[in-house]
Amino acid sequence: MDDKDSFLKAYHEFRNSVDLNKSGILPDQENLVWYILMGVPPVPADHEPAEDAPSQAIEQRVSILKAVFVEANRDQSDKFIDEGLRRYDQAGKMAKALLKENAPSRLPQKI
Repeated sequence: MDDKDSFLKAYHEFRNSVDLNKSGILPDQENLVWYILMGVPPVPADHEPAEDAPSQAIEQRVSILKAVFVEANRDQSDKFIDEGLRRYDQAGKMAKALLKENAPSRLPQKI
């Protein structure tokens, strides 16, 4: 399965797990950061050995979360949608910053 197919499969699996009838709720940014760092939803980059895979996984997660948010809230105002998307983007940036802050190269080395 190629990257595009793997990503679409991850999107559909997550989308199917969400109740799209619940709308009008903005995501809590702090909770989003922790969900993203915990690996929710699972994405193809989770299985990549590349050094930048964790960062790619965050980007993939945010993309999926944003797409499902927009779909679930399609009847809300543009202002509401924009605020939600801003929160997802900010949570992704915060998750990357925390990931970078705790990267193995920054951990104390045994002597």
